[in-house]
Amino acid sequence: MSHVDETLAAYEGIAPRYDELNAGTDTTGLVARYVEMVDRYGPGGRRLLDAGCGTGRSSVAFRERGFEVTGYDLSPAMVAAARRRPGAEGIRFLVGRLQQPPPGLTGFDAVTCVDVPMTYLTSEDRLCRAMAAARDQLAEGGVLVFDMNTIGYYRRAFGAPTVVDRGDRYVAWFAESPPIEADAVVVTRFDLFERSGTTWRRVSMRHVQRHHSDRTVRRAAERAGLRVVATRGLVETSAREPADEESHDRILYAARRLG
Repeated sequence: MSHVDETLAAYEGIAPRYDELNAGTDTTGLVARYVEMVDRYGPGGRRLLDAGCGTGRSSVAFRERGFEVTGYDLSPAMVAAARRRPGAEGIRFLVGRLQQPPPGLTGFDAVTCVDVPMTYLTSEDRLCRAMAAARDQLAEGGVLVFDMNTIGYYRRAFGAPTVVDRGDRYVAWFAESPPIEADAVVVTRFDLFERSGTTWRRVSMRHVQRHHSDRTVRRAAERAGLRVVATRGLVETSAREPADEESHDRILYAARRLG
């Protein structure tokens, strides 16, 4: 099984539980950081494409901020959940991959990739192809905004196995691919153990991601016809400047279409 098929299978399996398991994620706060970048570096229009939209949490948050939103995701089960989301009425949700998006998506003022979907592109060439697809989706002067995990985050979060005890639920996460190196693939695993009556049920997700350094991101963007015009460091949903690969959790990028 390829890593792409493995990722698809993982999200197909977890889709019914995805929102519950991520209930503590501050999607509204994260989207607010995206909107700041779009408003400052975009062309001023409100047509937004939410690429890798998952269950539509970010898509609804963008619409609440006044955008006309279309979303797409790799997983049909996640897209089905997005279509059922309260507040998502009228948002068009499609199935597609970052490198092979649904056809006919053009003229957007902003393309967003929220909550690190680009980390699943495990080579610079794949990253470049996804960025080139986003460039083709943008109107003149449009901006691609996306976040990437830092090497510091990967090492802090997955450098040693972690287990959280929540009573009738245990969550464990760890890296299958130590040591964690810059510009290299990072394989991580999440295991959820839940009590079900007198037995325990296990739900597992294996993530094959790649750390993309700032240099790699900028080079891939240039190859794709984009130019990085701004970065922000993120610690949870708090923006920091200048962005730092060691101390921050993510780097938020704004890349403008050239020509």
